[in-house]
Amino acid sequence: MEIAVLESLQAIHTPVLTYIMLAFTYLGEVGAVCIVTAAIFLIFPKTRKGGFVLAAALIADFLIVNLFLKNVVARPRPFTKSEALLSFLNSISYKIPSDWSFPSGHSAVCFCGASVLTVLYKGKGVWTYAVAAIVAFSRLYLGVHYLTDVLAGAAIGSLIGGLIGVYGGKLYDKVLAAIHARKNKRNDEDLD
Repeated sequence: MEIAVLESLQAIHTPVLTYIMLAFTYLGEVGAVCIVTAAIFLIFPKTRKGGFVLAAALIADFLIVNLFLKNVVARPRPFTKSEALLSFLNSISYKIPSDWSFPSGHSAVCFCGASVLTVLYKGKGVWTYAVAAIVAFSRLYLGVHYLTDVLAGAAIGSLIGGLIGVYGGKLYDKVLAAIHARKNKRNDEDLD
């Protein structure tokens, strides 16, 4: 049934939409958009906390989703069971993924990033869920993931990002406070 859903999406394929979906898929490739965001946030003192917490969440997401879950579940990609999906990928010269399908790493990393930004910046990052949703849909459009892969990736990524957004932010604040306290203590000792 999930293959039928993916094959039915081929009815909406157009060259322009394919180009757009490829662009969004490449945004999610290896978490590129999230990694770049974390790197930029790390540069500026005002957003450094967000950069550290986002980086920690991305590392946790990668370890849990890509290194653990994908290899434990070991679900083959949908195009291995559908000539139509494989034919489409070949027609657009898309590099065929060689890793497992469940859960979707693209969906997980983008929803993870969206959750971190939304939690840390008190809802101001909520718009990033729209980008994450389009990245997730692009994986279905291309036929490289099942619907359950994408939904699970979105849920797992959101959970990881939400938890690390809350607790990583608190830990960052505590560490920073301890560093400042230690620095103030040294300054006081130097004055004596």
